[in-house]
Amino acid sequence: MHMNFIMNIPGLKGVIPTRIEDVGGVIRIYVEVERKVHRCPSCQNRTSRVHDYRIQKIHHLKWFERQTQIFYKRRRYACSCGKRFSEKNSIVQRYQRTSIEWNQAS
Repeated sequence: MHMNFIMNIPGLKGVIPTRIEDVGGVIRIYVEVERKVHRCPSCQNRTSRVHDYRIQKIHHLKWFERQTQIFYKRRRYACSCGKRFSEKNSIVQRYQRTSIEWNQAS
């Protein structure tokens, strides 16, 4: 599958695809978002210091009648005040395992 197809998948605008694979009829899309300066939710300071990365598996809408999973490489930032927090994204809301598009379609 070519990376150009990623633009045709609803709900994945503004993400950077790193890999697409077909595993047992399930399409797995590996994505991340562009690194940006974020404002700390605790002290409101701005930081671009990355603490770590977490892979988050998200169920997404079917694509060409096939089950689709997003593997989102979520960046966690560290602030000078000691707070650690996840980056903002347009894919999934906090504590969710289904994409924003999936929730709107349900």
